[in-house]
Amino acid sequence: MIAKIAFYQSLVVFSCISVVLLILSFYLPGAAIWLRLPIPIFVMVLGILFLAVFGLPTAGGISDNWKEEEIEKEMNKLRWRKKVQLPPLKDLSETEVLELKELERLQEKWDLEEDYV
Repeated sequence: MIAKIAFYQSLVVFSCISVVLLILSFYLPGAAIWLRLPIPIFVMVLGILFLAVFGLPTAGGISDNWKEEEIEKEMNKLRWRKKVQLPPLKDLSETEVLELKELERLQEKWDLEEDYV
C-alpha cells in the first residue's frame, strides 16, 4: 500500500514539475530544449515505478470493484504478517492462549471459505 501511495505522489509531483517546465519553455524559447528534456525522463521513471508497484497490466483490464480487491489483498497481507508475529505459546497467559485457539479456529474457517483464483 505504501508503494502505491508513493507512486501516486510521484505522479503528482512529476506532473506539476512538467507543467512548470513547459510553461517556462514557452516563455524562454532559447532554453526550451533544456527545459523540456527532463519530461521524457520523468515519463520513463513513472513507467518503471508503475511496473514495480502494479506489475504488468492484465488483458482483462481493471474490474469495477478494483478498490475492494486491493483492500482485500492488503488485509490478507496484514493477516499473514500478524500470524507470523505471534509470540510463542509459553510466553502467553492462559486467557491469551484460549483467545489464540479461538482465533486459530476462525482463521481455519476463513481459509476454507476463501476463494483462490
